[in-house]
Amino acid sequence: MKYFIPDWEDRLDPNYNFETDTFSRDKSSAYDADIYSHQVFVTPPYDGILISLSVFKNKLNLTLDENGKKKIRRFSSIKDYLRINKNSNLKVLGDCGAFSYINEDIPPEDYDIDKVANLYDSLKFDYGVSVDHMIPDFIVKKSETNKLYLSKDQKEFRRILSIENAKEFITYHKRKGFNYIPIGAVQGYSPETYADSAAQVISMGYSYIGIGTLVPKSDEEIIEILKEVKKVIGKREIKVHLFGILRLQKLAEFRSLGVTSFDSSSFLRKAWLRIGRNYVTKDGNWYAAIRVPYSENSVLVNNAKKAGYSLSDIQEMEKKALKAIKEYANNKTEDVEEVLKTVLEYDILLLREYDGNHHYDKYKKTLIDRPWEKCNCEICKSIGVDVIIFRGANRNKRRGFHNTKIFYDYILNSHSGH
Repeated sequence: MKYFIPDWEDRLDPNYNFETDTFSRDKSSAYDADIYSHQVFVTPPYDGILISLSVFKNKLNLTLDENGKKKIRRFSSIKDYLRINKNSNLKVLGDCGAFSYINEDIPPEDYDIDKVANLYDSLKFDYGVSVDHMIPDFIVKKSETNKLYLSKDQKEFRRILSIENAKEFITYHKRKGFNYIPIGAVQGYSPETYADSAAQVISMGYSYIGIGTLVPKSDEEIIEILKEVKKVIGKREIKVHLFGILRLQKLAEFRSLGVTSFDSSSFLRKAWLRIGRNYVTKDGNWYAAIRVPYSENSVLVNNAKKAGYSLSDIQEMEKKALKAIKEYANNKTEDVEEVLKTVLEYDILLLREYDGNHHYDKYKKTLIDRPWEKCNCEICKSIGVDVIIFRGANRNKRRGFHNTKIFYDYILNSHSGH
């Protein structure tokens, strides 16, 4: 199975100074100086990158050059913008980012089919997904706070709309003679409706389909959907993509049911989003990253004041925590308990009640096992113990890049039946 990572502009400063915690560039030159994960590693940790067109609306302004061609910043190619080398095998897949308008009755005008199809072509995407509309159980309107549960008729409306859009999309694609491969979006609200959508989309001439609105569904529900879709595909050579889905224990079964690609940022984002599961090893074990927040952290500062600490007090505690971890990593001290005491004295100021013992056991396991020393990836070899310090984007994203690399090189193959 091919693995695509969604792009959230996850870049890092390649020359960040971890001793002084300073950038090598100013904020205005961040894009030009910072690098992507596929620039960090000799072998990229994914087969391709998924770009949702919603990022153009929310983050990136598209401009026109003197010939009326669309550009991102100064680039007329999505691969140039993503710094993908000409000789690279990395592919770029574009979709609409339907989650951004999930609460709307219909896709906004920005996602007019001709506009979307032309944009994929103009920016030289490898794959482009038809304009779809997700089918959740409920939506939330901007003017309201209560959940509005969709009726069967409302769900069917979204399904038929997605089918009709897929037909218009591939018709336009063929008429224009675009080079990118069209992917027909498949939506449904039961295994049978997904299968019917897939059958109709395939009959239009699509050789690649993408199944959506799977994230809230259970493993069992997804399996049932794939079984029904597989029936309508039969022996035809149809590729199947799963949007936003990574279920490790089910990857082999997904593959056996015809899935050929998927996208997920799970391993990247666990680096800073999951409590106690921030750093993964090639055997699939997870470790907690040790939190040493910046002393200007607003939550920490407010809590410190309530506890009677001054700003200079917490700055000193911050320095001591970092020094204790570094000296332990460099074998200048062997007393794990003393390191933990120093770290937790500072850590406790975050008052994360849901963390129970404030990570004492988890931090201890990380320090004793020293997983960063056993990893040969470019990140761990380059920055050592800093990879397991939970502190700022340049450490956290490097840890996310490490996680993605380990997932792609070791964990994906072991779970997908390759």
